[in-house]
Amino acid sequence: MFSQKQEIAPVIMKNDQITPTSGAPRLSTDKKSVVVEGKVLLMIDDDAIFNFFKTKSQLCDEYNITTTPDRKMFCENKVVFKNETRFKSIVVSPDGKKIGFTIESDALSYDTVVGIFYPYNTNNKVNFLTNYYLGNEFLSFSPSGTNFVYSGGCWEAICAFYIKDSLTLKDKIDFIPPEADMRGNYQFIKWLSDNKIEYKFDTEIKQASF
Repeated sequence: MFSQKQEIAPVIMKNDQITPTSGAPRLSTDKKSVVVEGKVLLMIDDDAIFNFFKTKSQLCDEYNITTTPDRKMFCENKVVFKNETRFKSIVVSPDGKKIGFTIESDALSYDTVVGIFYPYNTNNKVNFLTNYYLGNEFLSFSPSGTNFVYSGGCWEAICAFYIKDSLTLKDKIDFIPPEADMRGNYQFIKWLSDNKIEYKFDTEIKQASF
């Protein structure tokens, strides 16, 4: 089933944008930074990213720090954190002003976290969209970049996906397996327009407008 459930409160972005430079943002070779024309836009050890892992990822809660060797160093030392964490992938919006990202870490392999980065805004540049868990991946922006889609909420290869407004982060529509038995896997296929998609539910191809 799909729903309008909202798991993360919307963030209202300001319109005080700086004009972006020419050229498309890309990942550095070591996947530690997002760069454009030799200029670093975002480092993996940026305070917003480091603090998310330290306070909200659950990797750094008291139990994990106590029971997992070297976790304390990962959670408190930026050099260690940087060495063990990287951008798995980025997706750049058509206008180049929004960058979706997926982050992974050796501290807990296979789990990932998804977020969106506004390099040319002066405030609220980095926003996380999920917790740190299995199956999270930023997938794509709609044709004009108005909306974006990401997957998450996975359990035993059964996943959900979510579509949000690219500026306000307000939910547009969610595709979540029924909570009663968590059967039925949703997969995003492609955009048909900014407000229409094609997706797969188990083996059936469907369309949805919103």
